[in-house]
Amino acid sequence: MGHLTLVAFTAVLFSLFLETEANPFVYNYKALRIGGLIFASMLVMGGIFLLFYNQCARVARGKRSDSSSEI
Repeated sequence: MGHLTLVAFTAVLFSLFLETEANPFVYNYKALRIGGLIFASMLVMGGIFLLFYNQCARVARGKRSDSSSEI
């Protein structure tokens, strides 16, 4: 019974992916658009993070130099 289930599951998976392999130039534009938006938003968030990280590092460096001169 287990082998029959495995064969049936494999047949279903094969039939699902058979159509996309037959015509490789069919694109899922909705998934492509969503992926592009996610990638672009990650780039924007990374840029903002770098700007704030550099600003925080400058502030921290300034505070350390002031405190070390008092000692």
